[in-house]
Amino acid sequence: MPRIVHAYALVASLLVPVAAMGDSGSELGARIALQGTSNGVAPCMACHGVDGGGMAAAGYPRIAGLDAGYMVKQLGDFRSGKRNNPTMMPMAKGLTEEEMAAVSAHYAALPVPAAAAEPPVDPAAKIASDLVRWGDWTGRGLPACGQCHAPGGNGVGSSFPGIAGQHASYIKAQLRAWKAGTRANDPLGLMKSVADRLTEAEVDAVAAYYAAQPGAAPAAAGKAPAATEEARASATEVRPGVVPDHGAPPAGRATGPEGYFQPPARDAVPDGVFGDVIREGEAIFADTNAHPVSSEYVGNGQACGNCHLDAGRLAASAPLWAAWVAYPAYRTKNKKVNTYIERVQGCFEYSMNAPASAAGRPPAADSTAMVSLVAYSYWLAKGAPTGDDTMPGRGFPRLPETDQGFDPERGGALYAAKCALCHGEDGAGVALPDGRTLFPPLWGAESFNWGAGMHRIDTAAAFIKHNMPLGLAESLSDQESWDLAAFINSHERPQDPRYQGDLAATTKELHGGKFDYYGRREGPDGALLGERPASK
Repeated sequence: MPRIVHAYALVASLLVPVAAMGDSGSELGARIALQGTSNGVAPCMACHGVDGGGMAAAGYPRIAGLDAGYMVKQLGDFRSGKRNNPTMMPMAKGLTEEEMAAVSAHYAALPVPAAAAEPPVDPAAKIASDLVRWGDWTGRGLPACGQCHAPGGNGVGSSFPGIAGQHASYIKAQLRAWKAGTRANDPLGLMKSVADRLTEAEVDAVAAYYAAQPGAAPAAAGKAPAATEEARASATEVRPGVVPDHGAPPAGRATGPEGYFQPPARDAVPDGVFGDVIREGEAIFADTNAHPVSSEYVGNGQACGNCHLDAGRLAASAPLWAAWVAYPAYRTKNKKVNTYIERVQGCFEYSMNAPASAAGRPPAADSTAMVSLVAYSYWLAKGAPTGDDTMPGRGFPRLPETDQGFDPERGGALYAAKCALCHGEDGAGVALPDGRTLFPPLWGAESFNWGAGMHRIDTAAAFIKHNMPLGLAESLSDQESWDLAAFINSHERPQDPRYQGDLAATTKELHGGKFDYYGRREGPDGALLGERPASK
């Protein structure tokens, strides 16, 4: 009884000032939340509570602290019938656009209630931690939950909602609705694709895991400000990870139908100093631009894991286990035999734009960053055939050319429909407040420079075809992949570090061929690409 009396007292205290409110947006949102509307829309608090915390037993979600744009989108989908719910549909139909925006802003501004659920215990805890942090790329092409909903589960922008602190009953209901096809308003069908690949045990485990996590305001979509060294250090501390067991490291290639080598399981990292260095290498690989050991050598918003998915494990995504055994090797790019260390230094030089970094150069061979990355690569290749430069799954499998060639104009429309959701309309990607990259920049000052392999249209097309959109690999046609690669690489980016002051000479010497727009095509500003390179 005291709890009931307290609740009514709280509501009464809130209703007094609401009755005297004017028509500002914040006042309108509060009025709808607490009193409803004059045309019959019930008060939101009736189901979602005064604090927006929802009701777990009834399956009503927590909406306090969710992104306002996300809530507006859901209300619009309820009103149009795109999202089916017998309670919410008539409510949404009774709201005007102004009222939807106002009540969404009201709940977005409320603090996220403390999570009241208990975290799952093993084996559910291990199942959840594997999926949340790593996904299951090798087994099912399944990205980690944290890849879209952010590492802490608090969401990003209006497309990826916060699910930390959400009721387990609601999370389970939505995953099952996507799996059954009764909910279908997810962008690009991403959640349908994910839900279809989850078992019931995994649905239960992930829901229980997120219900017990502390919720917070979502990160803003778009480029985040540079992180402080203290924030970077705390956010990227070395920690061991676990994923589903791939079995004992084999003596060579796997014997499965695809014939891909299987790297050792993450939880097979050895104990001791060597194991610590391997784990640090994995952490650097995942957050290269933000990790305190490697960030001084990175001059943009890129991380190794952006192009080498599943932390360098995934076949057809330039896996480290296939690269390690293929070096030393002669490279036409610099016309010399490169060691593996030199190959990684080249990645820093071009993909990470090291010339614009604090150090102004790649890490030295004996630096902590390089030793850690090399140790991690070596460990992933444990048992692989040394010297085999034709391992199945190496690099990005070549994409056959099409009769239509490739066209940035066609690619622009595809980008807006398929890619802007994660990478932004301006190609700037999404970075978290601590400096880590969630979705990498594809052009502009924070992207890879004109010397990186990904600036070649054929390389980018192959990567896109076999790996994008995230979690929907192989869903794009060959033609779409070519056109998207052409569009992305028709934008300006940082200068090629090999540039000597003459665009025509650099183009002739280093950028020949039809797959390279550098110095040959005008960018959106009307200048030849490479003439006005992007800079900070």
